[in-house]
Amino acid sequence: MEAVQLWAGVSFSARGGHTEGLLNDAAGAGLQLAALVPQPGGFDGRCAAWRYRRLAALARRRRVRLRVRRRRGAFFRLRPLFRRAGLWAGLALFLPLLAWSRGLVWAVVYTDMTPGQQARAAAVLREDAGLGPGARVSQEALAAGEYALLQSGEFAWASVNFFGGRLEVEAAPAKQAPAPFSGKLQTLYARAGGLVTAVELKSGTALVEPGQQVEAGQALIGTARSERDGTPIFAPAAGTVTARFTWSASFEQPLTTQAPLLQSGRGVRLRLACGGLRLALPCLGPARDGSAAVTRHFQLECFGLPLPVAVEETTYYARAAGEVAYSDALALSLARLACLRALEEAWPDAAVTAQKEHVERRAGSLCYSVTYTLLGDIVNQ
Repeated sequence: MEAVQLWAGVSFSARGGHTEGLLNDAAGAGLQLAALVPQPGGFDGRCAAWRYRRLAALARRRRVRLRVRRRRGAFFRLRPLFRRAGLWAGLALFLPLLAWSRGLVWAVVYTDMTPGQQARAAAVLREDAGLGPGARVSQEALAAGEYALLQSGEFAWASVNFFGGRLEVEAAPAKQAPAPFSGKLQTLYARAGGLVTAVELKSGTALVEPGQQVEAGQALIGTARSERDGTPIFAPAAGTVTARFTWSASFEQPLTTQAPLLQSGRGVRLRLACGGLRLALPCLGPARDGSAAVTRHFQLECFGLPLPVAVEETTYYARAAGEVAYSDALALSLARLACLRALEEAWPDAAVTAQKEHVERRAGSLCYSVTYTLLGDIVNQ
C-alpha cells in the first residue's frame, strides 16, 4: 500500500450519510482503504488514486459526501507534463535522432600528442578524410584518416579508431633519419675566413688544425694522402671545420610606408556541419572583397556538453590602404629583424658570439648596419 501511495494516492474525507455502510461496501468491493481516522460525522482515509472513482460511486449510493483533501505521489507531479503535446512530440523526434547520431563523432581524443600536433592532426583529418566533430564515421574514413596522417610526413605511426561516439587519434612523431654519408671526391674549401676552433674529420685528410687562421677559399679537407712508402691513397673529403669569423649585413628601413590597415567594420560567417549535412548561416556584418579573413574551427556546445556539430567561423576584417609612420625604435627593430633573417638564410647553423651595430638616420629612412662575430662550420659544401 505504501508503494501505491508513492506513485499515486489521495487523502479524502467522508461526511454525512451512512458512512458505516460505505465502509462495508468498500470492503465487499475489494477497495483497500488506509489510515482510517474517525471524525465527527464521518471519517478520513487514504486510497489509491485509480480506486477513488469507484469509491465515490459507492458513496453516492450511501449519500456520503467525499472530498479530496490531498493528492500524493509522483504521478500528480508529472501529470502536467503528460498534458503537454510538445513534450511527447519532442520525445518522438529525439529517440530516432539519438539512434541516427550513434554513428556521429561527439568527441575527439588525442593521445600523447602536443597541442601543436593536435591542431595539425585535426586539420589533416578534417581536410583529407572528412573526420571531425559531427562527421559520420565509416571504416573507409578511418583508413583514409590514418593514411592522411602518415602522408603528412609529421607522424611515423598513426591509429584512428571510433568507439561509441568518440574518435580516438594516436600518433607517434616521425624522427628525422640520419643523413647518409656522402663525401666529395674534390678538396673542400673555406667559405669564409676565420680562426679555426675545431676540426671533425669523417673522411679524407685534414689540411688545417685548431688555432690556425684561414682565408676564404683556402683548402680545408683534402682527398689524398700518402702511405709510408709513398703510395697515394684517395678518399672522399667529408667533415666539418668550426671557426670564429665575422659577417656583415645592412638594411635601410623607410620611416613611412603604404600598407593595408584594419578598419572598424567586421563580418562573421558561420557554417555548421553534422552527419554530412552542411548549413551556411547568413553573414553577420559586411564581408567586402579584399577583407582580411581569419578562419577557425570548433565544436558546438550546449551548457558545456559537446554536440556532434562542427562550426567553421570565418571573420572578415575590413581593410583600407593608408600611410603608416614608424618611430625610430620600431624602425630599428624592423631593420634588426631584416638583418637577422639574412643571417639565418646565409648561416643557419652558426651561433652569434658578438655583434657591433651602427645606426644612421637619414631623411625619411633609418640606415642600420651590423657586424656579427659567428662560430660555425665554414666548409663550403
